[in-house]
Amino acid sequence: MRSRVLARGRAACACAVLTAAVAGCTSSGSANSSVTVSGNVLTIYVSAAPTDQPQVAQDVLDAERLAFQQSPHSVGNRTIRMLTVRGSTISAQARTVIQDTSSVAYLGEIVPGSSYASLGITNALDILQVTPTDTALELTETTPAVANAPDGYYESLGTYGRTFARVVPTSGDEAKAQVQEMQALGVSKLYVSSDGSDYGAAIANAVTRDVGGGITLVSSAAAADGVFYGSASPAVAARFFNGVAGSNPSAKLFGPSALDAPAFVSALSPAVRNLYVSVPGFLKADLTPAGTTFVSQFTSTFGHAPAVQAIFGYEAMAAVLSVLKQAGTSANSRSTVVKDFLAIRNRQSVLGTYSIDSNGDTSIAPFVFNRLKSGQLVPFKFVSVSG
Repeated sequence: MRSRVLARGRAACACAVLTAAVAGCTSSGSANSSVTVSGNVLTIYVSAAPTDQPQVAQDVLDAERLAFQQSPHSVGNRTIRMLTVRGSTISAQARTVIQDTSSVAYLGEIVPGSSYASLGITNALDILQVTPTDTALELTETTPAVANAPDGYYESLGTYGRTFARVVPTSGDEAKAQVQEMQALGVSKLYVSSDGSDYGAAIANAVTRDVGGGITLVSSAAAADGVFYGSASPAVAARFFNGVAGSNPSAKLFGPSALDAPAFVSALSPAVRNLYVSVPGFLKADLTPAGTTFVSQFTSTFGHAPAVQAIFGYEAMAAVLSVLKQAGTSANSRSTVVKDFLAIRNRQSVLGTYSIDSNGDTSIAPFVFNRLKSGQLVPFKFVSVSG
């Protein structure tokens, strides 16, 4: 996946396709450039990409719909509409978004690490991309694990600047939560590895960086009482954990939120027992009052309680709609929408009160730890770290 950071050129292609349709797409310049949406319709696209986390993805999408239904669908004399985009690939979806000259925002990918495939494309035409649940830290932060991150992901960085943000904490925050939980579970000797992908390598590096408080890094899984594996591939991660459990059955095993997937759990051997997977979110007892209301409304609307991550979908849509309302007559300026989202400060929401920094990251970092029980990942503990 690291080759995606280095492979450039889609921006030029996007400009060639749309130059005649949309003013403002240039091959060079400063971040002061902008694309202005013509007409009286502003479109918010939401991703429905194929995923290994189908229930999470559906609940996030439904939460986005719920937030849209509960808000006004206009700003000034312009109508706001929500369109779901489904494509054979994530990049194909993103191309659909940029080819619509009414696009003003894209609520993007669900699986951590998957925004690589769309971020460069939407950045090429100055479209705000907000991910509800992609925690991959390398999309917004530098890391020694990924060369040229994060700037290498932005195809028109020099023209439009950064256009990506999130309401979910990063995998850097998740690494802190992982180490905190390892300490609570009595881990003293930790082995850290990854599948070598951008996402896997970056979170593994962050865990290694944050190790302390009585935990010592060791050089083999056989010598460890705790093992962390960074991966977004259910099949690869399952093979790794199956191997560790077979040779070191007492070791506690830890994985990131990309592995909160049925395909991962179903591929685990019976030898895997002490497994813990973190996901962004809250347990019921730790929700804000507004968060509790969201869960109640979602349950009554869709007939079941939402996945833990769904609340971030609701807030992603609510925050974008709030920014459009704030922009008023300038809501048709894509750069204004981006800048206003990155300028969010002390926003009161279903997640609590948070701000967005200049990187596009949120100031709050709530996580839930799931543990393997009877062949399922079951939420059992809430951990909050400083974002």
